[in-house]
Amino acid sequence: MLEHIHIKNFVLIPNLELDFNSGLTVLTGETGSGKSIILGALSLLLGGKADKDSIRLGCDSAEISGIFSTQNNKILDILDEMGISHEDGRILIRRVVRSSGRNHYSVNGMNITLQEGSALSDLLVDITSQHSNQSLLKRDTQLQALDRSAGNLQLLEEYSAGWGVLKELEKRRAEYEEQVEKAISDREYNEFCFNELEKAGLEIGEDEKLKEELEISSSFEFLSEQLSVMRGELEKAATSLSDSLAILHRCMKKDPRLSVYESRLESDGIDVDDLKQEMASYLSSYSFDPYELEEKNSRLALIQRLKKKYGGSIESAKKRMDELSELLSLANDSESCLLEISKDIEKQNEKLLFLADKLHEKRASEAQKLSKQITSILNTLAMDQAVFEITLSPVSLNAHGRDEVHFMIAANKGEKKSGIENTASGGELSRLMLALKSALGGDDDVATMVFDEIDAGIGGLTAANVASQLKKLSSKHQVIVITHLAQIASKADHHLLVSKSVVAERTETDVFPLDGKKRIEEIARLLSGNVNDISLQHARSLLEIEG
Repeated sequence: MLEHIHIKNFVLIPNLELDFNSGLTVLTGETGSGKSIILGALSLLLGGKADKDSIRLGCDSAEISGIFSTQNNKILDILDEMGISHEDGRILIRRVVRSSGRNHYSVNGMNITLQEGSALSDLLVDITSQHSNQSLLKRDTQLQALDRSAGNLQLLEEYSAGWGVLKELEKRRAEYEEQVEKAISDREYNEFCFNELEKAGLEIGEDEKLKEELEISSSFEFLSEQLSVMRGELEKAATSLSDSLAILHRCMKKDPRLSVYESRLESDGIDVDDLKQEMASYLSSYSFDPYELEEKNSRLALIQRLKKKYGGSIESAKKRMDELSELLSLANDSESCLLEISKDIEKQNEKLLFLADKLHEKRASEAQKLSKQITSILNTLAMDQAVFEITLSPVSLNAHGRDEVHFMIAANKGEKKSGIENTASGGELSRLMLALKSALGGDDDVATMVFDEIDAGIGGLTAANVASQLKKLSSKHQVIVITHLAQIASKADHHLLVSKSVVAERTETDVFPLDGKKRIEEIARLLSGNVNDISLQHARSLLEIEG
């Protein structure tokens, strides 16, 4: 709800701080006192068109700021998406209009665009007047209102979830078709690459093994020479160990304790002899085949080329081969996969059509009930010949079902019904909005509702009926009304008087809260145009105050 508004240097207002409360608030005052200026300031704050002429004469800029409080998750989610912090659901909106043409719009200190501000404001305040942009004049809002009244929210959640599944399936099919198209287009090249890799028969680690073998081959002469020398040294070592063992045996005859070294010398001799044999065998394995060397160099060159072409490693090349296999399968056998996705889409469409039919049935039933109810309310609001009707037109399946809603009205007998957005009269439009919101049970998401011109051309019993509907609506919403009628003003929880005066040779508009005697006098003025004993007595009776 709107808690506070500050208006500075706007038309006839040099500086005004104004608090608002819940319930029903009325603004009254003499014609030309500045009630429309207050409404204009609020409209500007909510994203209305800026006019440099609205800046108070002699000033460079006008500033409007407003404090709102909300627990509406839709609004809080929008603030989160915009990156705007909000503590306890409090929102400070500030609008500055400069004579230079450079304007400023911010929410909780963060600059935003006028479009973003308007979208946010539409969820905070709904202004109903001849030239305002009421939310209920929009088709999507009308459908939402009808669904809330019909109790369709849970069904809509189920439908919305199903719609999301359908969109995801359609996205998958579109992506798959795009992949198939590209796979078919690239099939010849993909076949060439796959065959090249398949023919190569790459093995992980093969490149490193080849490098090692080539290094050995290139060192053939050095290794042969050195290992031959090593074999000779082992021959000498074997002879030395054999001679040492013979000496040990002779010594053992004189000193048996030396026998502890016998097994060690025998073992060392055996080890050296084995090593000598192994080296001889290893040396005989060396060979130099120039043709084999050329083959290995060619193989390594092929591997290096394929690695460079397919990702830098044998692993990436083998992975690419698997991908190419899948792409070739996709190009050659796409129909079965597409058929499967299409079947899933068809099934999901059937589910959605079933849910859309249930929505339509509930909407149609509620539309008929609301049409009668709203017509009945309008007939009590000086529109006794008006006929209101909610119609549903079939459309293609969409995110909201298969219905397009139309709020239609014929304001006078014999007239053709047309969309409520075409209602010309400001007073009729205000009363129509009041009837709509009253019939909808006050379930509108917008917390604050402002009515202007609602009392145009009415009085007596009709005025009392309008006041009664406004009072009823204010039990669920903050309702602010600009009025000239005592019957409406007398029902208010809060009464504000807008007045105009001359201060230091300048005309100024100011607003004062009324209660007690001052409020009785203002109600009396509204009744008869002047304050006298009769009008005061009538005012007290309207306010149910004993004289």
